[in-house]
Amino acid sequence: MKFKLAVGASFGAVFIASLVAHVPASWLWQHAPKINGLALEGITGTPWQGSAGNVRWQNQPFGHLQWNMRIGRLLQGELAFDVRFGKGSEFQLQGQGAVGYNSDGPFAEKLLLSMPAVQAIAQAQLPVPLTVTGNLELTVRNYHYAAPYCKTLDATLAWVQGSAATPMGTINPGPVFADLSCAKGAVVAKINQTSADVSSDWQANLATNRHYKFHGWFKPGAQFPAGLAKQLKWLGDPNTKGQYKLNYSGRL
Repeated sequence: MKFKLAVGASFGAVFIASLVAHVPASWLWQHAPKINGLALEGITGTPWQGSAGNVRWQNQPFGHLQWNMRIGRLLQGELAFDVRFGKGSEFQLQGQGAVGYNSDGPFAEKLLLSMPAVQAIAQAQLPVPLTVTGNLELTVRNYHYAAPYCKTLDATLAWVQGSAATPMGTINPGPVFADLSCAKGAVVAKINQTSADVSSDWQANLATNRHYKFHGWFKPGAQFPAGLAKQLKWLGDPNTKGQYKLNYSGRL
């Protein structure tokens, strides 16, 4: 009798596993709780392995998405996927890495994102004429979400092969690196760069109440544009090291 029960249970487990493994991802998405602002179009495959022809977030298209579930992470009580996305994105945003959900909430690890700097500036809608070149590359080593921004964050944002052109001149900053972290729910960025045009060091903080602080310094180099140099008088005198210090704060 026990043998029959064991065989029956085994066949039942295999049947359920097979059923779940072959459930169409499109059917599962239709019946899953909706996330406001998120839409997946052209879904094919299964929850374990599949793709979506286009991902839309807040009605903005982010291109093709592929996923592969990390089965072994289920044994650790985590739902994790290797993802690749961005092909066909209007913003030319592309990325790959691991994302998932566990008892602490959503997380990401070893996630790489790349986007032309000009696309980011276009979304920022700056009030001054500014033309940029180069790429923005975000490397997320470890991230756990907690409202409104983060619980943990270990990431680096790099602006590579970039330049910034204004009517008064063009600056070539060289590689710009921003180390990103999370401090009591606030996002903290430490930014630095050095080139023949300019060198600088900054720190930015975005608190959970949406208040921000931005402070640091920059020092014109030997190749600093003459047109921009004429405008430095509005900033007052530099310190004994030739650095101009700036401080901003406000609320988003």
